[in-house]
Amino acid sequence: MTKEGSRGAGGAEPGRRRTAPLLLMLAWLVPGIGHWILGKRRRAVVFFVVIVCAFLTGVAIDGELGTPRPGEPFSWLATVACLGNGLLYLGRLVWINGFSGFLGGVPFGLDGGGDPTAVGFAYGNTFLYTGGLMNLLLVLDVSDIARGEKD
Repeated sequence: MTKEGSRGAGGAEPGRRRTAPLLLMLAWLVPGIGHWILGKRRRAVVFFVVIVCAFLTGVAIDGELGTPRPGEPFSWLATVACLGNGLLYLGRLVWINGFSGFLGGVPFGLDGGGDPTAVGFAYGNTFLYTGGLMNLLLVLDVSDIARGEKD
């Protein structure tokens, strides 16, 4: 639903605003920055804290970052979920693999860290996936706010 009511059945509405791709890219890379740029400062801080805390909790309890593996199609879903964390994900991959290992291992051959024998491994993975998926939802929220479809 838009502010004006339900959408028409005829496709794109005339005069509909597009969201700047740079804004969406920044919103993905840094959780909360899209809301901050749009003037939703309180939301931005809350979203940043929630996503960073989820990511750090996942790392602290030995969660593994999703990385694609040959022959394991579901590993791509985990990768997309974790990639939603933006710079947190990319920074952690560089931390684990080193910069040259990061560049040389894309897309296969990257180590996601984590310890499968650790007690919190599955919970850590869940925190990492959840933080990334929340951030992807926030990118969509930024898009709606920027287009004027939501306050």
